[in-house]
Amino acid sequence: MPTVTLRFTLPDEQGEFDAARLGSEALSAIWAIDQWCRNRIKYERPTADEVHALEAVRAMIPHELLGH
Repeated sequence: MPTVTLRFTLPDEQGEFDAARLGSEALSAIWAIDQWCRNRIKYERPTADEVHALEAVRAMIPHELLGH
């Protein structure tokens, strides 16, 4: 089974290290936001302005990261 080792020079690459370390949590949060917007549009009868805002939020999400 292949393995991958990531190396960071700390503290210089602290931001990159944090992004790699917290990536799955960030992806989960993005997925939850996307689903909340989708469900609000589909099931809760929002106003046209709300739909527009929710669709704008969903448009900012790179859905290929979520497996869509």
